[in-house]
Amino acid sequence: MAAESDVLVIGGGSIGVCTAYYLAKRGLEVQLIDKGDICSGCSYGNACLIVPSHAMPVPAPGVIRKALKWMLKEDSPLLVRPRMDWQMFGWLVRFASFCREEPMKCAIPVLRDLGRASLELFKELGVVEGLSFDFQQRGLLNVYSSHAGFEDGKKEAELLSDFGLEPKVLTGSQARELEPALLKSVVGAVYFPEDAHGSSYGFVTAMGDVIKKRGVTVQTGAEATGWLANGGNLAGVKTTRGDYRAKSIVLAMGAWTPQLARPLGLKIPVQPGKGYSVTMDRPAVCPEIPLIHVERKVAATPIGNRLRFAGTMEFAGIDLQLNPTRTEAILRGAAEVIPAATNPSNVERWCGLRPCTPDGLPIIDRVPGFSSLYVSTGHAMLGYSHGPISGKLLAEIITGSPTSLPVDTLRFGRF
Repeated sequence: MAAESDVLVIGGGSIGVCTAYYLAKRGLEVQLIDKGDICSGCSYGNACLIVPSHAMPVPAPGVIRKALKWMLKEDSPLLVRPRMDWQMFGWLVRFASFCREEPMKCAIPVLRDLGRASLELFKELGVVEGLSFDFQQRGLLNVYSSHAGFEDGKKEAELLSDFGLEPKVLTGSQARELEPALLKSVVGAVYFPEDAHGSSYGFVTAMGDVIKKRGVTVQTGAEATGWLANGGNLAGVKTTRGDYRAKSIVLAMGAWTPQLARPLGLKIPVQPGKGYSVTMDRPAVCPEIPLIHVERKVAATPIGNRLRFAGTMEFAGIDLQLNPTRTEAILRGAAEVIPAATNPSNVERWCGLRPCTPDGLPIIDRVPGFSSLYVSTGHAMLGYSHGPISGKLLAEIITGSPTSLPVDTLRFGRF
């Protein structure tokens, strides 16, 4: 006998647990399954940033030029491993078409509003549900170690200012006054005071406990392997722990979403972008404000008694092999701007697969042609940051309620 519910959520990361939470708050009977544990995927080892300032989409003018320069360097910020994959080729062609000023400017307000709405929900959840996940709103520093990079950063700050964000351009000495852990190699910085950070693992696992208290049935170690049909309609999924039936099904599986959708004839334009992190004990000299060394694409985030370095993007398909060359590149990049990376202790190295769309925006929608199937994926590096608002929006879509934000730009049909 298959387990039955109003909604089945597949995926136990930030997007999945937040979707389950907001559905349960609306009185629906919800089940959540994951092939691993709660927060065992990309939500585990990311940079832990909650960032309205990350309003620039991944595809933008100049990205292709940088990608061609970096793509064959094993330790570069962006690595594309050549392989015979026509889906990847098609995705790259689409991605290139979005690396223009017009689509970039269309995406900025969407990402800005998602970030701001999610930040307020993080605060609300912390109070209402009593969550403890080392949340702090201390802003974010984008730091630069070259004058050319700093000039590009100032241009981006000016652009984001036009869209209502409030970056502050700082000289190197002003940046060190704000964050004394910075080295003198930092020639300038852009500070985003609105941004926050907090343990992604702490948040997602705490939300896993919260949804259980709200009546959500959670089953880990249940990998979805196929579909259950009722006539011409989807009725549920087959898993390694039995069958699960529901009136509505949510795919919140990140980079694995296209694999489960493929037998239905669906082509979800998401490619896995591998990111890495290195986490160590908090050193004596440690940044109190999260920062990103922009030229190296490396973030440094203090999380409780730990310090995490995270970054890089590697397109290599569904591949979770940890490449030590790329983790060492993260440490070297961080060591250019702060001293803490030069002598790490109690180190944990990690990699995960970010779900990336060609236009840099997530997909949050009912799947056309399937009345009971919904998807929330494609958040790239912002899955943790956008988790609460993505969950709330999808719960509103499923229940037919007015949405908290406009969702036309997030629809599946745009592709």
